[in-house]
Amino acid sequence: MTAIVVTRNYQITIPKDIREQLNIRIGDRMITRKENDKIIVEKVKDSPVDKAFGIWKNKFRKTSIEIVDRMRNKWKRNH
Repeated sequence: MTAIVVTRNYQITIPKDIREQLNIRIGDRMITRKENDKIIVEKVKDSPVDKAFGIWKNKFRKTSIEIVDRMRNKWKRNH
């Protein structure tokens, strides 16, 4: 068991060994709940929907003008 300190802004740091065991990374979402006199902190599991949308990340970097220009050029080559 590791003791932690509550900072002036009521923040705590999750000990390194716990972060590694639970694979907690920067940006992960956590939830808290109270059970009797304890605070429970849990990592939010990714939903299948969030994972599915992740496959589209960085796929659409072009602006609408670039997309229209590309379509026009393709049309010109075929006609």
